[in-house]
Amino acid sequence: MIMDYCEQDVIDGKVQLHIGLQFEDEPDSLYVAELAVADNGDVKAWTLFFNGFDCKYTFRPEEIEALIRYAAEHGITIQAASSR
Repeated sequence: MIMDYCEQDVIDGKVQLHIGLQFEDEPDSLYVAELAVADNGDVKAWTLFFNGFDCKYTFRPEEIEALIRYAAEHGITIQAASSR
């Protein structure tokens, strides 16, 4: 995955993290990973969107690790809920 931005928003009192990304095998397609984050930093939901539509995608463990590292590079500490 190639990630190009990371934004944290609070929507209706809930923290959401948006990470823009591309997959190496689809260089012309831009996706957004939307992560629902609990107050303790646990990610409660990992959703992938393309053109505003939910892709119903299941992130692989190595992709989750890459997203966590990328967020950390931008000063945002998150973790997979099951990684505690």
